[in-house]
Formats: sequence, C-alpha cells, structure tokens
Amino acid sequence: MVTFEIPVRRGRRRKCYFRFSVRPHGVLLAGSRHGHVPQAVCRSLLQQLHLHGFPVLVGCAEGVDRCFRKALAQSPNKKQAFVACAFSSRTRYAHSYGLKALVVVPRGLQPKAALRRRTLWLVKRCCLGVLFPENPHNGHCWGRGSRLVFHTALDQLKPVFVVSQSPPPESIHYQVLSSDLFGVLQGYWVVPHPFWEGGLCDDD
Repeated sequence: MVTFEIPVRRGRRRKCYFRFSVRPHGVLLAGSRHGHVPQAVCRSLLQQLHLHGFPVLVGCAEGVDRCFRKALAQSPNKKQAFVACAFSSRTRYAHSYGLKALVVVPRGLQPKAALRRRTLWLVKRCCLGVLFPENPHNGHCWGRGSRLVFHTALDQLKPVFVVSQSPPPESIHYQVLSSDLFGVLQGYWVVPHPFWEGGLCDDD
C-alpha cells in the first residue's frame, strides 16, 4: 500500500493530517485534449510515480494525453506504461511514440461511444487518477471527458488529484483538500469518504 498524508488545519497550534492509502496499481494520467503539461513537469511526476511503485495508464487523445505519452517515450521506465486506444489508428507510432498501445474497446462503435468506453476502461483499471481538466481555450471549463473521469473514479471510490485553478465542487460523498502531489503539482485531492483512518471503504 502507498499512503498519502495531507496536512489539514485544526486550530492554531495543532497540525493534523488526513491519510488515505491505495494499492500501487496503475495511475491514470488524463485531462483536456486542449490542455498542455510542460515536459519537465511530466518527467518529474513520472519519476515520482515510478519511485512509489506505480505503473502508468494514459489515453490516446491529444492535449494532456499526448504530453504524457511524449514524456513516457523518453522515460527509462516506459515499459511500465500502457496506452489505451479507442481506434486502431492511434496505436501507431505517431500517437503511441513506441509505447505499448492496444485498442481496448469493441469494434464497430461510433467515435464518441468508443472514446467513452476507452475512458471507462482506464478508470476501472486505475487505483487513482491525476486529472488536468481545464480547457484553456474555453474559460478553463472542464471538458466532457475530464468530467467523466472525475465522476466515474469517485463513483468507484478512487481518489483523484485535480490540477485546476479552482477547487472541484463540494459534496457529501467526498472530501476536497488543497495540497500538492509529490511536491511536483499543486492542486486538490478529491478523496471518497473513508470509514476508518487510512483506508477506503473498498479496501478489501
């Protein structure tokens, strides 16, 4: 298990932490197809994920997905990455950069349905998500795919680290905590409510 500790304020003198743990399965890196993550940031995050024992899952889209595929292709740990594709054309080098890439949806689906199924496939197989949801060309609104990742992950009781200018909406179903991820990214942990300290309610 990998445990995350998030400092929370409980008075002036006492410093407390919110803790939760996940098994080191795949981490889903996702976000807006219009977004951009600098390569230096991608490499730093990928290095930290590797040090903590996490394989990496990423989609076949443009934007944030492509940024991470490019960084993974130059990573010494690229064999621990997988590109989930909605179309066979996206398994080619121009999209995959030589990473292991496979179509993960049934044949014959309409493009929108194929992209949705690919996203659901990725969320189902990750232990947590790192999401860059904002479209810089649309007033930093969240795209449809990012909203699908966010809501599906939380429905499956999987935490999501959201990199955005403003926090996700509050809910009775999860906690939103301002924090950083490995000192590389600033954002918000969105964590489904645990029923004991350190564990999620699907921990078994």
